[in-house]
Amino acid sequence: MEYQLVLQFPAPSEHEQDTFIALEDDFVEQLEDSADVEGHDAVDSAFNVFITTGSPTRTFERLRPLLDTRALLDSVTAAYRHVDEEDYKVIWPKDESRPFLAP
Repeated sequence: MEYQLVLQFPAPSEHEQDTFIALEDDFVEQLEDSADVEGHDAVDSAFNVFITTGSPTRTFERLRPLLDTRALLDSVTAAYRHVDEEDYKVIWPKDESRPFLAP
């Protein structure tokens, strides 16, 4: 089964967007062949990174150390959906204290 995992960050400034775009390359390296980083979009309220994977939870767990090292774990919201569906399920943070804005 194919899923779309979305890592959503609060909308960065234009300068910070370059940092998030570079982070995509680190995601590719960290995930190797286990998932495909498909790109990003930046809207007024969020910066989203899109990843296609067969196991969204496992993929997020592989990225957690990198996000933690970059001090981004406390600001990211991770959610996924089956590619044929529209509704997302939030998997991080566990308490769903941050809203996820569907891209």
